[in-house]
Amino acid sequence: MHTLILNGSPHPKGDTAHLIAALRAQLQGAVTQIDCYRAGISPCVDCRRCVSQPGCAIQDGMQELYPIIERCDALVIASPVYFSLPTPPVLSVCSRLQTYFCAAHFRKQSSPIRPKRGGILLTGGGSGSAVPAEETARRLLKAMKASAIGPVAASLSTDRLPARDDPGVSAQISALAAFLNGACA
Repeated sequence: MHTLILNGSPHPKGDTAHLIAALRAQLQGAVTQIDCYRAGISPCVDCRRCVSQPGCAIQDGMQELYPIIERCDALVIASPVYFSLPTPPVLSVCSRLQTYFCAAHFRKQSSPIRPKRGGILLTGGGSGSAVPAEETARRLLKAMKASAIGPVAASLSTDRLPARDDPGVSAQISALAAFLNGACA
């Protein structure tokens, strides 16, 4: 089994990193983690090259990520919630999925992405809602062919309680890990 984790946090030792570490400790098989803030991946610029040609005109870190997205058995979007959405670097990385959309809808080609299980890890504090972030993550996972999405693991009071001290999140992480590990069953 191979799991890809898209980490949307700018903090290598923050709340999202804590949840990712807890999840990784329970995952079977190989895990690749892409730290979206440091991956050197630009957002889609709507050049429309992929409408008529395969691939993406932007040559950056995404070229290495495409094959991992295509082949992985499980994919997790892990992000703090900023103004009720995943962080902008996660959205930038996922905007580059446009090449797959264009392949299917304009070039009438089948997707090279194999079906997979998906997962969502969210952290955040404040008075906003995490519902739009979860809905966006679900849409992005479906675009990467997650045919089943597991239980969400979230620590949403980090302005008052660090994720590592959140009493409910450990069980959520274990449930998500069990779901993702089921991809190899």
